Amino acid sequence: MEEQEDESPIKSVRKAIDILDALSDARRALRVGEIASKLNMSVSAVSRLIATLSKGALVHQDEETGRCYLGLGLTVLGANVLGRRAIDRIAMPIMDELANRIRGYVSLSRLSRGKVVLMRALPSPLSQHGVNLVVAAPVHACAPGKILCGGLSTAEIHELIKSQGMDPITTHTIAQPAPFIAAVEAGRADGFAIDDQESAYKHRHVACPIFDHNGNVVAALSGGGALVDFPWSELPALIQALNHGSLRISRELGFVGEANVNLEAFDEERSESSALANREAS
Repeated sequence: MEEQEDESPIKSVRKAIDILDALSDARRALRVGEIASKLNMSVSAVSRLIATLSKGALVHQDEETGRCYLGLGLTVLGANVLGRRAIDRIAMPIMDELANRIRGYVSLSRLSRGKVVLMRALPSPLSQHGVNLVVAAPVHACAPGKILCGGLSTAEIHELIKSQGMDPITTHTIAQPAPFIAAVEAGRADGFAIDDQESAYKHRHVACPIFDHNGNVVAALSGGGALVDFPWSELPALIQALNHGSLRISRELGFVGEANVNLEAFDEERSESSALANREAS
């Protein structure tokens, strides 16, 4: 049935968001009819909303094929998100300092819409315009995801990975719920999490939690880079540096508790990783 012309603005906004979600989830550009079918909306209603979104560069519709893509205007809006929250202003100088000390990149991560959103500092002077926003990092394939899920219940984690899926990024990616939840629990207990080539081959990352005044995990501070630059022997120092940095940010947010790391757990993880590497090499 055709939507009423006097449909409320709130419903129109909700449907516009649904269109953006459909285009985001699709692996290819979609025609208006395909979007209408996915969302159980009329073609005319989708066409009107696409036209409105296109005016704001939030959607791009190819003139020849009629297929719709997410617009570059979303990138502009996303870039303008950075540096405007209190935690961003607190973290940016600390991230800059850490990035230059470890000679690798340092990221501030948060959960949004089931993904990990990273604000990244490189080993050079950091400014708002020089920050790299990385969207849609899957929670199950990165160290910050393990830490951020530490602030969720087991039921919430199951719901999140059910909605987002656990497609492997590399052959090292955790792709089953049980081992991922075990990794989350380990990160919660040990105060840090590692992804060893789980998000990118020949790269390794460590993440530590950031707490608010109530002791809730609200973000993660992570760092790392190429395996050659961050061998296992240097990870304890990286873990300690990130722990110190994350605690400084947490203190500014009003956290008064402790945030210690269990480096004995790191030694166990290193042994397991080395054994796996030896099996793969043999």
